[in-house]
Amino acid sequence: MSGWTTRALSAKPVKKLPPAARLAALFTAAHSTATLLGQAPADLPEACRGALPDLLSKGFLTELSGTTFQVAPAVGHLAGRRPPTEEEKALRPARAGAGRWFAFRTEAWDQWKDAATPALRRHVESVEHCALCSQSAERIAEAFMLPAGNKFFPRNVKVAYGQWKDGHPDRGPQAADFNVAFRAEHGHGPSFKQLGDGMGWTLPRPVLGFVVVRLVANEWLTKTGEVPWTLRPGSAAQQQGIALPAARRQTAVAPAQL
Repeated sequence: MSGWTTRALSAKPVKKLPPAARLAALFTAAHSTATLLGQAPADLPEACRGALPDLLSKGFLTELSGTTFQVAPAVGHLAGRRPPTEEEKALRPARAGAGRWFAFRTEAWDQWKDAATPALRRHVESVEHCALCSQSAERIAEAFMLPAGNKFFPRNVKVAYGQWKDGHPDRGPQAADFNVAFRAEHGHGPSFKQLGDGMGWTLPRPVLGFVVVRLVANEWLTKTGEVPWTLRPGSAAQQQGIALPAARRQTAVAPAQL
């Protein structure tokens, strides 16, 4: 944590500010979440509390209302590094496998959706209103609002994948078929977990993630960037006639849809 502390205290927006303001920057970074939102702790020194407006004017914060704040995206790499307290864990347990703690706030989620493109907003609403999935608002917001996780897969994951794939030679066409059926029922693509559960793949989460990465790389599946719930048949599947109804009707390649 010493390296993170040094980076927070010397971040460009605050490195020329007085010590109290720089310490305030450290507190706000430590007490924010991965979505950049935070609440100043009750034990924040008065000198630091008085320096919060300076952090706003210098661009370290983008919003400040009382003791509630939002860290600027430019210094977002410093946010969310404080482990949750035991009280916070009881209120909002961290999702298994998640690298950082996520604190759900309805107003922040609504603001995120308001800023989304119309196409993305429609996609989000298709997931929110899916009666078959019945996902909680917290789970959906976490999936969309948190940045993409680490793309590095250690050797043991790749070895496990290699052992698993030998017993699943038709995984590509089968996964593409499942996506067509899933979208017909739900109106959106499956999550990685929903794909794994639907296919009966009882795999550890990292291995399942690598399975999907390879299916996308081999063009059996495709997705829209890192947007969740956008899996659909890729070009290799379409060449075998496994495609969404809209894709079957098109004679020319159309832009990827959410």
